Amino acid sequence: MLKLFCNADIYTMDRSNPIVENVLVENGKIVDLNVNNTAQYQKIDLKGKTLIPGFCDSHLHTVMYGSELDKIDLSAVKSIKELIEIGKKYIKNKDFKARDWIFGWGWNQENFTEDRLPTAKDLDKISTDHPIVFKRECRHVLTANTVALKEAGLYKKTINNKRIYKDQKGHPSGILCEDAQKLILDAAPQTTVKDIKNYILEASKKYLEYGLTFVQSDDLADSSISFHKTLKAYFELADSGKLPLRYNLQLRLTNEKDLRAFIANYNTGKYNDYLTLGPLKIWADGSLGARTAALRESYNNRDSDYGELLCSKEKMENLVQIACKNKMQVACHAIGDRTIEQFVEVVEAVQEKYDDNLQHRIIHSQLADYQLLKRMKAAEINTDIQPAFTASDWEIVENRIGKDRAQQSYLWKDMIDLGINTAGSSDSPIEKPDPIWGISCLVSRKDEFLKPEFGWLPNQKVTVQDALEIYTKNGAYNAFEEETLGQIKPGYKADFSILSHDPFYVKEDKLRDIEVCNTVIGGKLSK
Repeated sequence: MLKLFCNADIYTMDRSNPIVENVLVENGKIVDLNVNNTAQYQKIDLKGKTLIPGFCDSHLHTVMYGSELDKIDLSAVKSIKELIEIGKKYIKNKDFKARDWIFGWGWNQENFTEDRLPTAKDLDKISTDHPIVFKRECRHVLTANTVALKEAGLYKKTINNKRIYKDQKGHPSGILCEDAQKLILDAAPQTTVKDIKNYILEASKKYLEYGLTFVQSDDLADSSISFHKTLKAYFELADSGKLPLRYNLQLRLTNEKDLRAFIANYNTGKYNDYLTLGPLKIWADGSLGARTAALRESYNNRDSDYGELLCSKEKMENLVQIACKNKMQVACHAIGDRTIEQFVEVVEAVQEKYDDNLQHRIIHSQLADYQLLKRMKAAEINTDIQPAFTASDWEIVENRIGKDRAQQSYLWKDMIDLGINTAGSSDSPIEKPDPIWGISCLVSRKDEFLKPEFGWLPNQKVTVQDALEIYTKNGAYNAFEEETLGQIKPGYKADFSILSHDPFYVKEDKLRDIEVCNTVIGGKLSK
């Protein structure tokens, strides 16, 4: 049956035809625009709301997000004392069995009155019966209690690994960062395919509430889950028609062995209309908040601390060459300028051998200065940014890298002006998977308290048009879906987000108050 979406402000993100009266849909696709409204169609009367192409989040972690929805939310905690009390209360109110693992997420020592990282001794005050693991908001650092350290075989051990923080006796303090976290997480109960499927479905419900119709998800190397198991979960959901929105999987294969195993057993590209196997994902450094992002100059007031490259140049070159030989796009996690520069150098070298227009990408690009951005553009490297990070990070950036370098960071508008295809994402669960919040951060550069007054680095504010494109057509382009998603045009999939207010006629500080009224996938309303 032909459906006509009408009586709405409709913005297409097609700059040659930006506004239309109505959209005609059949069999999940857009078949026409601006048709005669008197014809006998099934009319979807939107009652003056705003219709745009469905939102895309170009980088998040679905399995992690879904798994944390029922864990302890520590994001509002203001002290280690409060963290301990919340942990105690959570255990008291739940029916846990002996030795059940307790997980929490979202703490940030920058918000603590104690101004330090929590340790095993702190978490031991919550329980000495249950293994407890609390992850920092960036998920690049965790703290485990003594029971968890014992379960992982780390208690009172002398371990030569700088990613495991030590106490005064040289033993693990309970704080682990980057890939050392796996030592703790591997000791926890194993996640099953059924668990993963439930996490994906629970996360998907939230995504639809936020207006997302297409997400690009990095799930293959989270916790102790094998990538084969995660792929099996996605395949089973896709085969049974249970994926409620479109997924593109960013394939974090951490070594050559896993990459070659993937290539031998799977094919990138379309699996079906709701699932695509996307780029090779390389995790190359840490986070700014944890001071593990790799920098060319040292961290502010820490002369010998440059962060850490988690992927050497030699390893990166090898992985990128294997990917290019097999026509795989590469998406590289790079926050620090040293990491960004290394990936640019690798791509520049590879392009001399392979002319295949794979549209390689840098995920994050936070500390890319203008000269690095120019090199990215010249190398045809696109980017996936997290606009909400400006709201979360603006108060700590200068502390981490000093005033001069802070002025050359988070340069969203410069990316657009240089012609770098810039897609928007949340990195959820690091930030909530809310494109409206991301759009507000792009346009205002303010945090949840509307600080700073005129926006952080206000010369990097973007227009509402650019912000909407960042969360629609640009995300589609980075995933090679620019001919099917991200715009309202005949032949494109009928995926829409329906908004309570027109973002072009809302004041800058009120953009965050716009609500998603409904989400449309393949012409079908989600509620």
